[in-house]
Amino acid sequence: MKLDIQEIPFSRRGSFFAISYLNHSNSVWIREVRGGDESPSTLFELVIDGMTDVKSESFLSKYDFEVSETSLKVTEKETTNQLEMIFPRADQLRIKNQGLNVELKADKVRYDTLNQMGTQQFEYISYKKETKYQLDFSTADFIVDAPWYRVGNTHIVLTLGQQQELLFTNYQVTPPKTSAFSVSFDEEREAVGKEFSDWRQSFGHSTAFQTGFDLATYIIWSSIVREEGLLTGESIFMSKNWMQNIWSWDNCFNALGVSKVDPALAYNQYLVFIEHQHASGVYADFINDKFKSYNCVKPPIHAWAYQLLIQQSTYFSEPTRLLTIYESIAKTTNFWLESRRVDETSLPYYTHGNDSGWDNASIFHTGLPVIAPDLTAYLIQQLTILGDWAKKLDLYEAAEKWEQQADHLTTQLITELYDEEKGQFVAKSQLTGEVIPQFDSLILQLPIVIADRLPLAIKKQIIENLKSRFESPFGLRTESANSPLYQVDGYWLGPIWAPETYIFFDALLRADEGVFAQRIAEKYCRLGEQGGMAENYNPETGAGNDDLSFTWTSSVFLLLRDFVIGRDTNE
Repeated sequence: MKLDIQEIPFSRRGSFFAISYLNHSNSVWIREVRGGDESPSTLFELVIDGMTDVKSESFLSKYDFEVSETSLKVTEKETTNQLEMIFPRADQLRIKNQGLNVELKADKVRYDTLNQMGTQQFEYISYKKETKYQLDFSTADFIVDAPWYRVGNTHIVLTLGQQQELLFTNYQVTPPKTSAFSVSFDEEREAVGKEFSDWRQSFGHSTAFQTGFDLATYIIWSSIVREEGLLTGESIFMSKNWMQNIWSWDNCFNALGVSKVDPALAYNQYLVFIEHQHASGVYADFINDKFKSYNCVKPPIHAWAYQLLIQQSTYFSEPTRLLTIYESIAKTTNFWLESRRVDETSLPYYTHGNDSGWDNASIFHTGLPVIAPDLTAYLIQQLTILGDWAKKLDLYEAAEKWEQQADHLTTQLITELYDEEKGQFVAKSQLTGEVIPQFDSLILQLPIVIADRLPLAIKKQIIENLKSRFESPFGLRTESANSPLYQVDGYWLGPIWAPETYIFFDALLRADEGVFAQRIAEKYCRLGEQGGMAENYNPETGAGNDDLSFTWTSSVFLLLRDFVIGRDTNE
């Protein structure tokens, strides 16, 4: 598969390295994604024959530029001269030059330094990344232009020899004790190619929706980073473009996406948040290797997703694992019940649109805090599942408590937030108790997740609303097309998203709406084929919006593809 690194970074499983074509400079950069999306990622700009823009006519008239899942190549036309890059290990980038004029220009800050450690070895200390890099040259035929001025190099430019390799190895304190170039470039290329091929094949062999399948499996694999710092195990970043963190509801969808091929990886998407769970019970909004943030939270869908994991594999129902998850989700459930309610007689609320995951949904446009029906419905669902798990764990008193709370919240939800005249649930201001005059957001239809607890008339009305007001040629819009706020590229004001698609898909299946669920799944698979694995999609054209290399999109695509083609991915 050919990759456009303007949209999809070139990387590999476990690596913090990525290579991208960046629009702000119209050039290719070796990047480092440690430190999250607020940390500058550019390390070295690639310059070939004095040119940086590999998409320009002048460059393409002389060179072919091609990126696959495991190799980046620049080939001079009508010659055998070539530059190739691979990621042989999670901590390494290996570059092989054969006959091209190649420079690497550092994007450095004041204290960044390049120290020569041997005849053909250097150490690059990056202050902006708080990381060090060992640079090994295969021969002495190179030029380093790095004049020193008091506290650092004024600039750093590396010129590769005409027949030379360069190995970048990143580390934080001491360099690895390995021998550079002990294995040939071709052997390492073949090894990483096999690693990726084995990964892709573990998802199955059907040719259905092949374009989306190829893209989705690569994006997930290449967006995994290794255990380091606050990341207590392998973690699936949302993207290596600029969403360089793991978020506490994104993790649920990515866990589901990889659960059948790598249960341990799936389980760790939960564990990384459990390791950093706040004393209040809340999960961090996001985590990367260096930072964790509790500034916002994410909706309580974690028990729902874990219950789906249990249905996929007995690995997740093993008593010790289940108890760990149960105790953690019990704590975060109590956070919502105790810290996000005025008292036991009131409904829970969001203090920010980001808390819901639907950042700019129309129900948040008039101010916060907001009592939203999706939040209460999620909690009812979570309480019900906790009750079931408690019984499995012989915690019968706790099970009864969870069930009673679920029953009580169900009555409150219907009594306080369902408007019979409008035929839908509404949101209210937590401060005034007044109904928020925004009724066109798909978020208001999310109580379908507890369809088995709703009166039949309400359930039928939600389903009718979904079909008549929100279904588009490509799936469920997040804002009705009749809304004055509707925008096809308005983030949560119209575009189609992976998480809401999968949540509604699963809810429809459980509501005995299998035909509708099948239609939504098929539309989403076609969407992935047409629009790629985008952050979200134009509901009218299917074009991808925003980041075009998203992992939860990829995970949901793979899940729905499996459903549509009707097979077990372990076959």
